[in-house]
Amino acid sequence: MVSKRNFFSIAIMMFVLLFLFQFSMVLRDRQNAYNVNSNLTAREADGENAWEKQKIDLTSKIQTDRNYVLFIGNAAGEMAQSVDRWCDYAKWDLAVYASMEELPKNLEKLPGMLILESEKHARGNNLETLEKLVRKGVIIVFGCLEDPENIENNEELQDFLGIYKVVNESTELTGVKLFKGLLLGGEVVYETPEEEKERQDLALEVPWYQVGSGTKTYMVGLLDQTGLNVSVNNEDLPTIIWRNGIAGGSVFAVVGDYMKDSTALGLLDGMVTEASEYYLYPVVNAQNLSMVNFPAFADENSETMAELYGQQVTGIGRDIMWPSLVSIVEKGKMKMTCFMQPQADYGDGAVPDNKDLVFYLKQMKEQNAEAGLSLQYKNAESLNNKLAQDAEFFRKSGSSYRYGAAFVEEQNLNTVQEELNTEMLKDVSTLVCEYTEAEPVVSYYTDEVTLQTVTSDGMNYHYSDDIRMRSIQSALGYTNVMLNMQDIFWPERDTDRWQIMQKHFSSNLLTYWKNFTVFDSTTLSESNVRTRTFLNLDFSQSRSEDEITLQTSRAGSWFVLRTHGEEIADIEGGTQTKIEEGAYLICAEDTTVKIQVKTAGLHYSK
Repeated sequence: MVSKRNFFSIAIMMFVLLFLFQFSMVLRDRQNAYNVNSNLTAREADGENAWEKQKIDLTSKIQTDRNYVLFIGNAAGEMAQSVDRWCDYAKWDLAVYASMEELPKNLEKLPGMLILESEKHARGNNLETLEKLVRKGVIIVFGCLEDPENIENNEELQDFLGIYKVVNESTELTGVKLFKGLLLGGEVVYETPEEEKERQDLALEVPWYQVGSGTKTYMVGLLDQTGLNVSVNNEDLPTIIWRNGIAGGSVFAVVGDYMKDSTALGLLDGMVTEASEYYLYPVVNAQNLSMVNFPAFADENSETMAELYGQQVTGIGRDIMWPSLVSIVEKGKMKMTCFMQPQADYGDGAVPDNKDLVFYLKQMKEQNAEAGLSLQYKNAESLNNKLAQDAEFFRKSGSSYRYGAAFVEEQNLNTVQEELNTEMLKDVSTLVCEYTEAEPVVSYYTDEVTLQTVTSDGMNYHYSDDIRMRSIQSALGYTNVMLNMQDIFWPERDTDRWQIMQKHFSSNLLTYWKNFTVFDSTTLSESNVRTRTFLNLDFSQSRSEDEITLQTSRAGSWFVLRTHGEEIADIEGGTQTKIEEGAYLICAEDTTVKIQVKTAGLHYSK
């Protein structure tokens, strides 16, 4: 039996604990400046100062000391577009010609890299020209080997490419293997187990090239060897990406369409790295999560929601989806930008209720997340009409939160430009759209507004998406993973269920992005600042013995240094973080950064 004294002591302790708990909650609530977007930056017309490459005319005197790429092929083709964008990001100039025959006989200044759209540009005398250029240090890239028959009938071209034998003009693969070194992120096998067969979307019917000595392989095809007469050794598997060394020079070859979309960005950086003593290039350094059309504030599609979940849209979002998202994001150590959608159907009579707005803004502040605006809708008279009704919704809520980021479908990008100065969008300084090769990964939409495209769909993730993600991470240190909730609130397929989407999203995010956690997690407004710095900066670099000197026009810019068997021993004017073996993330805190390197394993004393 508890004595009166002990009972009184226990009661006092419980009261004190309750008071402290309640007081801390009240204090935290009062200190939560949920109505302030701490990531917001004022619009600036700094796009006027964006770095621009020179379009080189080889028949005229070249007026630049920068490296340039010489592209041979269709200037309007997909590969040309990818190379053009890489030049913008890597800060290289560009010359484009339809054929080798159009080139001047004697180039005043040699390109740093010559990219051929296909092997058809390497016939006859052109191959002799290419052999001379590679011996002078020009990196030669065959962007796509299109016709195995022509290669098989041309021994000189086979030797130049490093091909020992054309085993078969068409071979069925079971998957591909990407070795470490060309792209960041390490080695990975894309072979389809039964439970992941929906991920396999790579081209699995390829020519079978066996490469010889003096070559280095970066990607091979995998075979089902059960039906073969003899076992195939690893070095004899169909080669998809490789390098042939010629007199100190490098010839790269690619089988397939990997150079015809954003996957080319990281491949080209990897090729320059592999062909050079070291390579230093700028990156954005921003990892983003875009939760599109979440939260929603109108109880729309009520019959379907009640049937599937037993409650309405607003309840599902608050009670089921938000706790799950917080758990996933905390495990993945990433930041969210939630693109709010007051309503999707502006003609169904379901009026949005702002009672949960403050709840979400407070929750986002505690999670270091950001609220953005979704400009996507299912039914409205026009975008202008939608924005007017949304403005009324936020006006009635009494919230003073300023929104710096907005999601828009790519097909509506032209329409949005006319609305940027409206009440709803006046503070928006960055737009986000779904992944599309029609738009660069990061760019200026106007001089005042940037465009950051989604790079991955967190729900529907395939092997080609993963290779492209690794490539963009390698080239830009950037990702933007999207989870669009509209499919949950307006389901069209059996898989459009939160339980299924949450499982896939969690599995994908915590698996495929884990090798890139060294890059900073950001909201879209934070990423916007870094994107502007990246697009505007110019830089140069030089090396004297063991010291690399980086000169950048922007303090606070980010770079990746990739080496071969060398480590950073000391750095002045910046900081460094190891990404993986032979790769370092550099923050240029000053406009001049000096990097001391040493051979791996050796002691260094300054």
